[in-house]
Amino acid sequence: MTARAQANLIGFAVALVVVTTVTVAGATLANDALADADRQPEATRAAEALAAHLVDDDAAHTRGRNALRAGPVSNLTAAALDDAVPPIRGRSVRVSLGGDVLLEREGSDGPVDARAVRIERRVRVVESTPRARRVGLDDRSEVVVDDHDGRVSIHVETGRFRTLTTVRAGGRVVLHDPSGLDGSYDVSVPRRRPLTVKFESSGRGGGTATVGWTARTGTVERLVVTVGA
Repeated sequence: MTARAQANLIGFAVALVVVTTVTVAGATLANDALADADRQPEATRAAEALAAHLVDDDAAHTRGRNALRAGPVSNLTAAALDDAVPPIRGRSVRVSLGGDVLLEREGSDGPVDARAVRIERRVRVVESTPRARRVGLDDRSEVVVDDHDGRVSIHVETGRFRTLTTVRAGGRVVLHDPSGLDGSYDVSVPRRRPLTVKFESSGRGGGTATVGWTARTGTVERLVVTVGA
């Protein structure tokens, strides 16, 4: 065999090795891509289930659909979410609200990365604020409650010659005692907002009534759920 023929044979062998290597590498990349594609639907379902739970009107951390209670939602734990949303168990998870990360957990698939499924929702974040107003009792005393959660507290202190017999909320009688009301009461009230609480008393002399309630303030924020593939 001539030197030229030997060189051609060596060149062919090298080319064959290169082609084989590229083919194997290509097959490996294709298999990885198929594996990722197989995992994505499961991650998508898990992310959708988690997002749905976070805005569910029956959840303990919400006050109606798409309305999150600021305190409870900031205390969410990965363990509690795993119990409520089984598809996310073992997966990497990140939940952020208004740019702040509420929780992040690295799963068996590693940390949250570019392959993770991301879902965004616009939500209302509701914060509860206790409020109270005290008024002097006369024949036509009243307190206007701007916002409330369906319950108010009423504390009554009457003088010797003043008798408070009836309390109305939104036109409905919520407390009544012909012999006179005195002390503290927790009552359910109509959902009307604003709500007028009226006190009907008679006699002369002083007395006070204090109405307490929980007002809600809210902001619109972006909720982002990310679940690893």
